[in-house]
Amino acid sequence: MDLSFAQTHIETEIHKRDENLREEPPAKKPRTENKNSAEITKVSKEDVPSGSVQQRCSPRKRLDIRPLNESLQQKSAILPKKCKQKFIYGNYSKYYGYRNMDKVFHDVRLDVFNAYCDLFTEKSVLDIGCNTGILTIEIARRFKVKSIIGLDIDRHLIDQAFKALNRRKKLLPFDNESKRMEIFPFNINFVHGNYVLKDDVLLEIEKPKFEIILCLSLTKWIHLNFGDKGIKQTFRRMFLQLKPQGVLILEAQCFNNYAKRKRITDTIYHNYRAIEFFPQDFHTYLLSAEVGFKSCELMGVPDHSKAGFQRPIYIFYK
Repeated sequence: MDLSFAQTHIETEIHKRDENLREEPPAKKPRTENKNSAEITKVSKEDVPSGSVQQRCSPRKRLDIRPLNESLQQKSAILPKKCKQKFIYGNYSKYYGYRNMDKVFHDVRLDVFNAYCDLFTEKSVLDIGCNTGILTIEIARRFKVKSIIGLDIDRHLIDQAFKALNRRKKLLPFDNESKRMEIFPFNINFVHGNYVLKDDVLLEIEKPKFEIILCLSLTKWIHLNFGDKGIKQTFRRMFLQLKPQGVLILEAQCFNNYAKRKRITDTIYHNYRAIEFFPQDFHTYLLSAEVGFKSCELMGVPDHSKAGFQRPIYIFYK
């Protein structure tokens, strides 16, 4: 074969091959990841162990309590990572941490209560807005109450209160008689709920249950969230739930303390602007015929390092 002819033939074949390569698109690599991801998406939320859900969904990242599945679905809509959590009911998870001056728990309000220790002895007590229950437990321990119930609107705080209470119980010997005798710490209970009723008509079924009701640093949050109507209803319900000769121990925030929190929610802002019943009017209202307390006296003023926590504490007698 002629050498020049062979060279020409080879060049022609190479040219054809190059043309074919340009026309054919490169073969796609199989995407094995899609298959795996498709299989993953088929796994329903019910198949995920409940323990793993709890680990990924910290209660501190939620404003309110929701079922776990609902929390996961709305996780992105609850709070951005850099957004500050809004405690719309004053339900601060570390409230006792910044209120109390000592690393070892000591609430200076207990110093005020010490002068009235006989008032608590063998009495049934309701502590409204108990937070994590630390003060509730300490009152039961110090003053030998007959029974005490801590109530809070935040379920997470109530869970923390039960954990603190159970830690106390585990410190006792197995054969301890405290449980049988229903004394500290077995005379303490915690309840999750909103003390403000949905309708005033429900006041008609209230019955006397307690000898002491504690309302400490709570009136501002009831007032801002439920308005004048809500705080007045709260005072009437307290009176109705007290037994004859029962007492209300009230530590109210002054109105100047409200403004800093007035823009937390639209509802709070609306209620703040509509307030006509001010904290300086609380005493007159509680002693009026609409509520019914007979008399009141100053219990004391806590000696706190911060002026904001130096709020007078009053006793109202039924």
